[in-house]
Amino acid sequence: MTDYYAPTMRLYLEKLVDWDRYFRLRSGGAPDVAAEVGAYQSVLETTAQLAASFERPAREQWHEHAELTEDGGAQPPKHIRDAYDQLAENGLVSLMVSDEYGGAALPALLNGFVMEMLSRADASLFTVVGLQTGIAGDIEKYGDEELKKYWLPKFVAGEVQASMDLTEPKAGSDLGGITTRATEQPDGTVRVDGSKIFITNGGAEVHLALARDADTFDQSKGTTNGLSLVLVPRHLPDGTPNGVRVPRLEHKIGIHGSPTCEVVYENAKGWRLYHKGQGFRAMLDLMNNARLGVAAQSIGLAAAAFHDAVRYAGEREQFGQPVAKQPLVLSMLSKMGVNLEAARALLYRTFELIDWNMARERALSRGDLPGDEAEKLRTALEADTNRVRLLTPLSKYYATEICNDVTRDAIQVFGGVGYTMDADVAKLHADALIMTIYEGTSEIQASFALREMGKGALAGALAVLRDELGGIASDPQRAELAKLVESSLGRIQECAQVLFTDLPYALLRAKMMAEMLINAKCATELLRQVGADAARADVADAFVRRRMIENESMAKRIEQNHKGRLERDARILEHFARAEA
Repeated sequence: MTDYYAPTMRLYLEKLVDWDRYFRLRSGGAPDVAAEVGAYQSVLETTAQLAASFERPAREQWHEHAELTEDGGAQPPKHIRDAYDQLAENGLVSLMVSDEYGGAALPALLNGFVMEMLSRADASLFTVVGLQTGIAGDIEKYGDEELKKYWLPKFVAGEVQASMDLTEPKAGSDLGGITTRATEQPDGTVRVDGSKIFITNGGAEVHLALARDADTFDQSKGTTNGLSLVLVPRHLPDGTPNGVRVPRLEHKIGIHGSPTCEVVYENAKGWRLYHKGQGFRAMLDLMNNARLGVAAQSIGLAAAAFHDAVRYAGEREQFGQPVAKQPLVLSMLSKMGVNLEAARALLYRTFELIDWNMARERALSRGDLPGDEAEKLRTALEADTNRVRLLTPLSKYYATEICNDVTRDAIQVFGGVGYTMDADVAKLHADALIMTIYEGTSEIQASFALREMGKGALAGALAVLRDELGGIASDPQRAELAKLVESSLGRIQECAQVLFTDLPYALLRAKMMAEMLINAKCATELLRQVGADAARADVADAFVRRRMIENESMAKRIEQNHKGRLERDARILEHFARAEA
């Protein structure tokens, strides 16, 4: 049976995270670290066993599509519904909900491990399960107590599922185009009218819909002001239908088992989360959770394709030897594995920072810390919040791009067999194609990261990396590589000075700037891993030497400051347009 509990997960759980400090900060008392970590271990082992059992049915029934239901909803195929039920029976849905509402209060890092395992088994299943954590988290953070007490236990028990309803025909990446209306009612609820498209899991019972407040509709139209985030159930508590229906499903290249829906609201009753007109802020938390979820989904998919490719290349013989021993194939497989581990390293560190921030917030909320200690926590919380804002789009960008690369290369390893739609690697690549698109395209993630860099996050990130590399360089085994990465940080800073004086040029080079920082961050984290597990030295060595050369190449291209590039690109398109006319 495939071991879904990846060695890198074990490394973070057992060696890299200071759980004693984390639990003391979160709970304020002396923790039983062994018991807590043992409980986490049990969650991961159970998830790994279930995920492995889901894999074969998912591959065999990959062509089965979600379907409309007679009551105006939609549902995944039976094998996904059955898998979800098994997860719910084992207490493995909405894992981050607080114990106050019956949840496991699982750290984000461990929840990320769970999401990665499930995606490795079935990317369509992930789209159903993964959404629930973020949506339940938004309800817990922004809902009133009555909503939380009513809905959160239902999420934990797996009795309800939810969807995040943002996109409209004229409001994709630009949510200022939203025209779905939320009309205030005398009892404090709202009535929602409008429609959404491309809604993942849109047949769910609970919808978090971003809608424009009716009383400020004309004044706010075209902006993200005047938007409210509204919880809209398909049925009211007494079972009455609530004016929410799914008239149509999208037919997609991949993730067939995930219902991607048009959702229509007709005088549907809803309850606001957060303040009136400030739903965009609450939605940002939801979106950032979703982006990190897609990063975990991408790593799971890439892991499935990578291990399939390694297995096949070891078994398939050509020219008297396994394909895996042929130099170009060996190099390809090695690069796939190294890039996968780098994507893991970046995402896992991001999740770890989120957990530290959540623990700091809990500690500060208790109000029992001495003034100087509380101030230190607030300073650390602010700094790491800025880091997370930067690392979130970088993690989503890198993991999804690597997912596309690894699944595509897996087909190459399989050759012609991999190009048939019966081949698992073909299915995995078809599923992977959406990763760089939904929850914000790679181009948007790079632009978001650039914006955060310009607001000061870059200086903070580079300072942290220099500090970490200084500690790593004291180890003779890692000193040379640490110095290579340290040198690259200076080049990143020099490029920032070039870019931040010319916004159009900066936007043109946003991907390069993002990739340079990703390379440095991943390299540092891989070197950190070597300190806990010397067997990882070759992975870090390969990544650092390759990517620091790439960083220097990108730096030189940025410094060329080719300001006429955009005008040239426009002329090229005009040339082809004239040729086609």
